[in-house]
Amino acid sequence: MTFIQLKKIVAVIIWLLLAAYGFWLIITNQQSISLNLLFVETMPLNSGLIVVLSFVLGCLVGIIAALFVWHVLPLRWQLRQAQKELATLRKQYVKPPVDSSLP
Repeated sequence: MTFIQLKKIVAVIIWLLLAAYGFWLIITNQQSISLNLLFVETMPLNSGLIVVLSFVLGCLVGIIAALFVWHVLPLRWQLRQAQKELATLRKQYVKPPVDSSLP
């Protein structure tokens, strides 16, 4: 059994435990609550379901934000490096102006 296979097995076990915990949370919290979301009021829902959905939505938003940040920041760093390199190259190749007053 290789290390990669072992990592996959551990990941599957962790995901299954997380799903089981979510189901347990939904089953044990049977209180119905309704949310007032400023302009919209939701119908009464299971409080455990709301907690699990909030967690999943928060994870998705966090993953999307992290992908944006970790994709954009290296590109900005590369752009800054390229601009610095361009500035140094321009300094090296600047020719002095031609003096037209000489006969």
